[in-house]
Amino acid sequence: MAKPFRLYVCSDIHASERSWRKFLNAMRANVYKADAAVIAGDLTGKALIAVVQGDHGGEVWTATVLGQRRVARDEAELLQLERSIADLGYYAVRVTEGERAAMEADPAIVKQIFREKITHRVREWMALAAERLEGSGVPVYLMPGNDDDFEIDPILAESTYCQNVNEQVVGLTPWHQLVSMGWSSPTPWSTPRELPEEEFLDRLSGLLKGVRDPRRTIIMTHVPPYDSGLDTAPLLSPDLRPTVSAGDLLRGPVGSTGVRTAIETFRPVLGVHGHIHESGGERKIGETICVNAGSESSMGVLRGYLVDLTERGVERTLRVEG
Repeated sequence: MAKPFRLYVCSDIHASERSWRKFLNAMRANVYKADAAVIAGDLTGKALIAVVQGDHGGEVWTATVLGQRRVARDEAELLQLERSIADLGYYAVRVTEGERAAMEADPAIVKQIFREKITHRVREWMALAAERLEGSGVPVYLMPGNDDDFEIDPILAESTYCQNVNEQVVGLTPWHQLVSMGWSSPTPWSTPRELPEEEFLDRLSGLLKGVRDPRRTIIMTHVPPYDSGLDTAPLLSPDLRPTVSAGDLLRGPVGSTGVRTAIETFRPVLGVHGHIHESGGERKIGETICVNAGSESSMGVLRGYLVDLTERGVERTLRVEG
């Protein structure tokens, strides 16, 4: 019998430099003996952090990071501060007090700088992947997630190593095709890539109708299937605050009914998902094994899943982290 094909799965790296470098190092050394890696969306970060120069152009720089005031007194400390911000998945921007005041007064300035920082880091990441992984024998298939701005798509398309498979059907293992969908169903935050459930299901079903054999298909959707146990998150009030009852935080399913319907209809061999960071794990929907690696990228922890696939289906799964 042919050797199993080992897939490494992760998601929601969210601009964390430490997590991205851990991923590249793991694939370069191939510590998991993977035949391919997939990243199920959300490559970019969510916030800028102003690193403010002291009065009169002084050497002291300050920033508020996770509620704590951080100080850099020379260039070496400043670079260290910026690196620590990048490791959290944020974007540091050096500004004067006047520039910070202008940013606070004009959201358009913040938006422009934010997009510049996003595209710059994604471009750096794609270049680093090509440098580190060329010759490793581990192809990387990735896609944007709901939080990722469309401006990164041309950068992903130019990558000489990583392949953006969003809304595509590609051959993955000797026996299986990969169908990918980076959009999500609606969220309370109106993120860049959201679709109504009906349209989401139509697009995903259209892709699945084009495969050779649905049972020999792996679907990668950023959003997990509804009420699968991979989509449990705090339930929010209309003002986007977590709801509490009798002192307990209320949690419930927030995944996609479209993804669940597609899985129940086409019965793929494997579902790969992300999006809900705190709901990492493995579940079955009918005959389909579904995994969500979860994410702690802001803590520099790279969570992943190993899935061994054979002609007969999923042979083994193992949750890993590093």
